[in-house]
Amino acid sequence: MKKYIGTKQIEAEPMTRGDAWGKHLLREKPSTENFDDEGYHVRYEDGYESWSSKDVFEKAYKIAETPVDRMQIEAEEVNGRYVKLAAFIDSGKMDEVVNDMYNKYLLEMQCCTMFDYIRLLDTRIQRMQGSDGAKVRKMNFGMAIMALKAGYPIRRSGWNGKGLMVFKQVPAHIESDIIPKMQSLPQSAKDLILKGKGFIDYTSQCLIYNENTGRADSWVPSISDVFAEDWEIVC
Repeated sequence: MKKYIGTKQIEAEPMTRGDAWGKHLLREKPSTENFDDEGYHVRYEDGYESWSSKDVFEKAYKIAETPVDRMQIEAEEVNGRYVKLAAFIDSGKMDEVVNDMYNKYLLEMQCCTMFDYIRLLDTRIQRMQGSDGAKVRKMNFGMAIMALKAGYPIRRSGWNGKGLMVFKQVPAHIESDIIPKMQSLPQSAKDLILKGKGFIDYTSQCLIYNENTGRADSWVPSISDVFAEDWEIVC
């Protein structure tokens, strides 16, 4: 026999065993002392209806009425898998079971990614529940780069200078009629550009901006920035 995991969507409402008997959801009439047992009236996708005791039902199903409900279910499931995977790695069993070094690397990366995903889900849940101040704290550089690509300004909480932030410039095509009006280029550069292709394509550039002074400089991450885990989205 092989193992299987099933998922199905149902509708349900609280109902005692006695009420379930009154609605013809039970095959046998319950004894008098069992009439008040708590449970649920269950309707399946094919229209079939039945009654399930509270402990059996709540072990098998979780409410999924709203987007937040469904996100909480997902967060709990991913967290359960993360805890098991982290324990597997930390116990040393991975070294006994997995001989391929690349697979070990993938498992460790999977564990890190799952942890980051759980943090993202938890923050989204908090904000959807009304906690507008909830943020993902202490992001690694990979998460920070994803935010940067999506157009969000980022910064390190460990930076000494306050008011600093990094953002990615939007790619732009500058035609020849605009170049003469650009304040950011010296005239000699404008002349050379117009003699050549006659246009400028801005691609992947990042600026570090100081909101206190209004100064913007080109930005390239340092090694300490790459390995830092104190990144956050500025909002």
